[in-house]
Amino acid sequence: MKFKSMILATVLLFAAAAPVPLLAQTISSKVENQGDSRYVKVTGLMAKERNGFLAVQIELTNTDSSPRRVFWRIKWLDDTGFQVWDDEPWKPALIQASARQNLQTMAPTPKAKDFLIQFNAEENWSNIPGSSN
Repeated sequence: MKFKSMILATVLLFAAAAPVPLLAQTISSKVENQGDSRYVKVTGLMAKERNGFLAVQIELTNTDSSPRRVFWRIKWLDDTGFQVWDDEPWKPALIQASARQNLQTMAPTPKAKDFLIQFNAEENWSNIPGSSN
């Protein structure tokens, strides 16, 4: 009986120390699109804690036969959804034709426990009547 209690205590100890998955939501719940991108989509998303800081990896997929430029930034949030850092500047990325590309970033503060990706594709700017795109 004492042996079973020790095993149970060990299992509980390791279970309590195991990392909790940071992403239980869908990709669409973590991405705020600034317009409707026709060609480049967020197709993968992973996050984990590294040394107390939240690390995020975003997979983008370009379905067009031409390279496409996108812009992205992260809103860093605490576990209640409150923004814990100033708005980041927009970061550009060029996604090659018919390709996938991973983008990685790290939270600037250990207070960040969640995030929201703000995403915009350059093609969204050409939705003005009379444009060639």
